Amino acid sequence: MTQRVIQSIWTVLAALFIASSLYEGYLVLPGTHGHSIASLLARGFLVLAPLAAVWWGRQYGLRPRGPLFLLAGWLLVVGLTFWFVSPHTYYVEYYVWSQITGGLLVLTSWTLAGFPKTFRQTQVGSLILYGVAVVGVGLWEIHTGHHLGPSRVGSLSRIPTGFYYDQNSLGVAIALILPYILLLGGLWPHWPVYSLSALLAVLLAYILYKTGSRGGEIALLLDLATLAVVAPLAWRRLLRWLLGGLMVALALVIAVLHTLPPTAHLPFALEKLYHLTHLVTHPHAGPSSVTIRLALYRSGWHAFMTHPWGLGPRGAERYYAYWVHHKSPWNTYGVIDAHNMWLEVAMDFGVVGFLLYAGFYGWLLRGLMSLRSAGNRELEYFRAASLSSLVGFIVGSLSPSSVMIGFHIMWVIYGIALGTLVMAQRIPNPRLGLRRQS
Repeated sequence: MTQRVIQSIWTVLAALFIASSLYEGYLVLPGTHGHSIASLLARGFLVLAPLAAVWWGRQYGLRPRGPLFLLAGWLLVVGLTFWFVSPHTYYVEYYVWSQITGGLLVLTSWTLAGFPKTFRQTQVGSLILYGVAVVGVGLWEIHTGHHLGPSRVGSLSRIPTGFYYDQNSLGVAIALILPYILLLGGLWPHWPVYSLSALLAVLLAYILYKTGSRGGEIALLLDLATLAVVAPLAWRRLLRWLLGGLMVALALVIAVLHTLPPTAHLPFALEKLYHLTHLVTHPHAGPSSVTIRLALYRSGWHAFMTHPWGLGPRGAERYYAYWVHHKSPWNTYGVIDAHNMWLEVAMDFGVVGFLLYAGFYGWLLRGLMSLRSAGNRELEYFRAASLSSLVGFIVGSLSPSSVMIGFHIMWVIYGIALGTLVMAQRIPNPRLGLRRQS
């Protein structure tokens, strides 16, 4: 009886923590000095999540645990680097806290996966509600030109940013959740679910297009390409047709755009598509976003080679900001964000931090790829959606600025991916071909 009560309380708290974190601090309680529900819960989860992990981990022998050790090592490096290297300012402390919150989200999902039904309801329900909210806010922004929060798009006031600081983060967030939305019918094969899935997918894809986020668009194409290979057999032909249709449509639109005179005025999203080919044809034509990114990457690589143990939290931005005001061989035109998650991790936390973070990410990918068709609808859904989402994010993470800051959707997807591996150990099925992980 006591165990059931504890499980019920934990389930409610965990579901609320995961769901509220997706809105990036906008679900704020009055009288809490700006603290969101997720922020307040995260403080309690500093104790609750580790205790729950020990409790349920021992009760049910939850595996794998390796990713948790890598993630704990990563958080330890973040904390120590902050303590010994960084200037102790509020902004840097927020950076460290955002990583701790992300780790708590992953740990919470790991424990919830011990209860497959609860895990499914919490994670999928949260993503559906989040998708609906993104559609509502995105369409409102496009229609009215108003923004939920501060935006970097300046005079381009009808570019949606949703729950984020810029449109690139919104674009990549949409690419992260779209595989889960597209395959909803595989989890619940009923016509109302098919209809909801199709409607949400179309509207989210439209909002992604309106952001002009090329990183998000490329990530979505990678999502679909991966899904066309790993999705349940019944879905693969449809997904291949969808991917092929999008590729043809994209090629036709770009071809038509290039027939227009250079002085033609294009909407923001079409202008971004027009310049998409410049990634290949004019990589050094500046000051384009491609040129700036190449300069950021060269400068960042130099910083990493010069400071292999890392510059500390927000070290990448301090490094770029310094060279904006001093003579530098790399002209970044005033941009001080790495625009590359992997480079940012390497610059801030050096070789050790990068290996821990990349090792955690690689473990998730390897574990999901090791899963074979289990004849279990839930596992097939989570495996295909999580794997495609993570594959797309490898490129999508090159788009936003400072993607490691407050990007909770990323950590929720990590938690779902790890929870899928836990579920594979919990759901008995003789046809499940998963190599045992520790």
